[in-house]
Amino acid sequence: MSSALVLADRGSGLTTFVGLLYTAQVRLGIDEADEFRFHADRESIRQLESIYGELGAGRFPTHDHDWQEHPLSFVFGFRQGRLRGLAHPSAGSEPGFDTVAIQVGGLPTEEAAELHAHDAVLDRGTRELFRSRVVIPLIDAVTLSPDPDGAEQLALARADRLLASTFGLLGKFLAAERDRRSRHLFPLFVVTKVDRIHLDTLRRLDAPSGVPSEWKREARKATGDRLLRRYYPETAAFFERHRKGAGFTVAPTEWFYSGLATELVANELRVQRRSLAPAGGWEPSYPFEEYRALIETLGRLAHRLPSASAN
Repeated sequence: MSSALVLADRGSGLTTFVGLLYTAQVRLGIDEADEFRFHADRESIRQLESIYGELGAGRFPTHDHDWQEHPLSFVFGFRQGRLRGLAHPSAGSEPGFDTVAIQVGGLPTEEAAELHAHDAVLDRGTRELFRSRVVIPLIDAVTLSPDPDGAEQLALARADRLLASTFGLLGKFLAAERDRRSRHLFPLFVVTKVDRIHLDTLRRLDAPSGVPSEWKREARKATGDRLLRRYYPETAAFFERHRKGAGFTVAPTEWFYSGLATELVANELRVQRRSLAPAGGWEPSYPFEEYRALIETLGRLAHRLPSASAN
């Protein structure tokens, strides 16, 4: 089984992202039948259902879950079929299925970065977390100020430094893997709250017109890469150094864009909903195809990547 680590700090939209990822897998589970499966322990299901229920009722999650105190993990399984999944099973998985575990919480980037020089004291569970080869950093679109000299840039510079340091720690663990096939890092960036991004920021990034879900694949990646170079230059430089570097390599970044449609109801901002007919029920109005693409990308990587070795 491969693992994917979600990196995000409080206020970046992590709780909503987790809820929408769960929402997307509910629809995929309905649409794709046995081509796609989902599994989580009871406590994780309880957390996910709570967030899913609020979003489906048209409410934003009432508070940020304490992911450090209550981290969660869930598993996506992929069979060969319409999800472009998997003909050969990973070690320990059901024949015909490959699986990827999504790890959420545990450590924010600030604390993770501080561990770079102290990894010898990490417990086994944390070590396994930092040997993830697929990493999903969340970038809050609201923080991307159109003013390069604004106060927001100071906070972004710090976030950039911490994210680059965190990737350095992940690379340190990957470089120690015995299996050379495991020494690859795959960054899958998710830009959250794109419905609230400054229009001047989009112009500064030379983004295409229209909503991100309508952008062509090349434009999506080009816009994301420009975002990384402009707002996260240390992280971008780290990736460039390790495109074909010694020890481990970083794959080209992939980009996904998330947001929620909202409406004002009785002077209260609510999440727009849409029907799940014919299955019944409701789901929030969100870019489902973005999340489907993310899940399919995880499926392709689960097929390609070997399981982590037991160092």
